[in-house]
Amino acid sequence: MGLIEDRLEEAADTAYSQPIPKSLGARIRFLLKQEKGLSRAEAARAVAEKIGKTQRTVERYRDGKIKTAMPETAALVEAEVKKLWQPLVKAKKLQAAVTSTGIKVDVRGKFGYTSPRGTTNDPRYRRLSRSLHAETAAALYEAKQAGASEDDLAKIVAEGLRSEYFTDGDTRAQSLQEVELRDIDHIRFKLG
Repeated sequence: MGLIEDRLEEAADTAYSQPIPKSLGARIRFLLKQEKGLSRAEAARAVAEKIGKTQRTVERYRDGKIKTAMPETAALVEAEVKKLWQPLVKAKKLQAAVTSTGIKVDVRGKFGYTSPRGTTNDPRYRRLSRSLHAETAAALYEAKQAGASEDDLAKIVAEGLRSEYFTDGDTRAQSLQEVELRDIDHIRFKLG
């Protein structure tokens, strides 16, 4: 993977805004809900197998009759919840980023410009931090999924920055046709 692709994955992986359930009973109830298509007893049996307890013990945890567990059991329950919880939160944050909230980028690289003759600046290093629209976030993640090259991903980032920073939503520098981004030595993303 390239730098941009790695950082997009990192942004999605660190987008957890909701902590896992705190109490043992809530954690067990969450695990039971994940056992879709099973009866209550079958779900309890499946969770019991995962944490090394009996079905009846899991039912007592669920109902609040046993409020604490041995440290090793509590650690197993927490690990199982984290394994299932974070992908759900990640998927929700990613969906929000590509449909409404967008993505924040902090990048340092060499920016060059294409504009009418005689008005362009020489490429130079800049460090920019901006929020990019949801359309740009969607384009980045779609291109990443399609196996786009680092150069293609950099073009998408540059186009988003052209709109958000260089032309300020087309309120200035309207003659600026294209922004080129290369020689990236730092880039971080954060889901909005």
